[in-house]
Amino acid sequence: MVKSINVYYSLTGNTEAVAEEIHKQVDGELLRIETLESYPEVYDDVLAVVRSQRNDNELPEIISKEVDLSEYDSIFIGVPIWFGQPALPVEKWISENDLSNKKIYPFFTSGSSPINESMARYKDLLNQSNISKGLEITSSNNSNLSNVVEEWLTEIKP
Repeated sequence: MVKSINVYYSLTGNTEAVAEEIHKQVDGELLRIETLESYPEVYDDVLAVVRSQRNDNELPEIISKEVDLSEYDSIFIGVPIWFGQPALPVEKWISENDLSNKKIYPFFTSGSSPINESMARYKDLLNQSNISKGLEITSSNNSNLSNVVEEWLTEIKP
């Protein structure tokens, strides 16, 4: 039996909702990434913090959670897209964990940004992993979440 873990970061709850839907359909474990210092709640304020972090090549500190990734065959990674790029807390988690030779199933949430840049970034960060086609959840397909997730899972066959 394939054992999976669903690792995600969610600021507003959108990515968490997708992670929970995938969890319902695939089972496995859920692991929420949390930052030591919370991001602001106002989107424009988040923009300022993230812009500063990116300019300084600084990843946010995250709360460490012990997980033995050798126990898992498949790793779902959920992330919001902030200003065209994946949210930095997930990048920090990726940098702290060995995901080489793992099957990675990325899913992204966004108001309107396409996943192209985020997928390219993940292919660079996870070049020793087997990365599947990503799932893109935007405000336009969020209302049909269960079906969208089911179709994606059928296509990628984790």
